[in-house]
Amino acid sequence: MEEPGAGVLYREDHYVIMTTADKEKYKCVLPAIASRDEEEEKDYKGPSTAELLEPLFKQSSCSYRIESYWTYEICHGKHIRQYHEEKETGKKTNIQEYYLGNMLRKSPLHDPEQEDNDNEKDSGKEIPTKNIEGQMTAYYPVEMGNGTPCSLRQNQPRSSTVMYVCHPESKHEILSVAEVTTCEYEAVILTPLLCSHPKYRFRSSPVNDIFCQSLPGSPLKPHNLEQLEKQQEMLKMPLRRAKE
Repeated sequence: MEEPGAGVLYREDHYVIMTTADKEKYKCVLPAIASRDEEEEKDYKGPSTAELLEPLFKQSSCSYRIESYWTYEICHGKHIRQYHEEKETGKKTNIQEYYLGNMLRKSPLHDPEQEDNDNEKDSGKEIPTKNIEGQMTAYYPVEMGNGTPCSLRQNQPRSSTVMYVCHPESKHEILSVAEVTTCEYEAVILTPLLCSHPKYRFRSSPVNDIFCQSLPGSPLKPHNLEQLEKQQEMLKMPLRRAKE
């Protein structure tokens, strides 16, 4: 919270003149907000997201996630399935399984609607993001429908959205599978294939330093800041003595 009497007196694009509660004045240089990442996004002329993921769908490879009861299988561009195997001595293996979604077309990358969406996204429109493990992350969605009928929804077929997310050190692992509403699912796949596209790269929040210079008639450091630093130094003294 700002102290009474403190605030911004004057502002330019690259600096502000600030005053403290004690009427001390400082000129503070603001960090440049435009990042190299934003410039790179504008200049990107490489393959679209669909083209980057094409090798994964052409290989017809599958990813697995084993949980306490269910095993999840995502065969890229084909289906998403959850199953549980039980083996009894001298008997056949019993498999309990549900298809959470199937591809309605042979390849999601040659779906005209999907291609249109992809071209729009690559040409400057907003890419969808999701909070994944506390970080807002861009993803590429592939819709799957026509799954096993769901008795809780008048035998409507189950459906899923598979979200492909950039992770440079991954091997197309399934990060999570969740039922977001009854018989509708979301699965997150980590893949290095999207990482060459600047819009899908992982981004940490930038931390920028702000440099302030005292104006004539004001001390090098605000009085209150000096007092605070002295108090923090005093608090550290018992810890130093204990270490000694």
